[in-house]
Amino acid sequence: MECVRTDRAFNLPNLLTGVRIALLPAIVSRFRRGDLRGALVLYLLSMLTDAADGYLARRLGQITNLGKLLDPLADKLSLLTLLWLFAEREEIVQWAMALMLFKEAVLVAGSLLALNRGIVVSARPIGKMTTGVFVLSMTLRFLDVRFAADALLCLAVLLSYAALIRYAQSLHDQKHNTVSTK
Repeated sequence: MECVRTDRAFNLPNLLTGVRIALLPAIVSRFRRGDLRGALVLYLLSMLTDAADGYLARRLGQITNLGKLLDPLADKLSLLTLLWLFAEREEIVQWAMALMLFKEAVLVAGSLLALNRGIVVSARPIGKMTTGVFVLSMTLRFLDVRFAADALLCLAVLLSYAALIRYAQSLHDQKHNTVSTK
């Protein structure tokens, strides 16, 4: 059980998450100008902030409900932005984009319902693994290693749906734990 702090929601880990979100327009701009190397560097920098914010939040005891909401939001925005950019160039299969968009919409709707009931679900290892596979897929896509990028994207989609199922189970478990303790 992790200790969630509510007194200082604006801290270094949450600032790093904000930086990750703020980097997205620069990634889009460089990508659209054809500066794929610059876009890749910014993307990898944003993914480093993703690793750093979680590590620092745990290490410094600065886990907050705001961070638990912002971090996955930043993950979703990053994922969908990269998929969208490559889909515009017709460099990824359209069904992958559609499946991920649908899954993220379902996840956001479930998160909002849970939040309305006072439930905040923490990240799970499968979600972190999914993000890692997706980042590797997008990195290989930037480097034009298409076959490996496509294979990893398919794996990321499968893992993503497995994570969605695990998320739904967690919501169900937390709902019953909340109800049973009243």
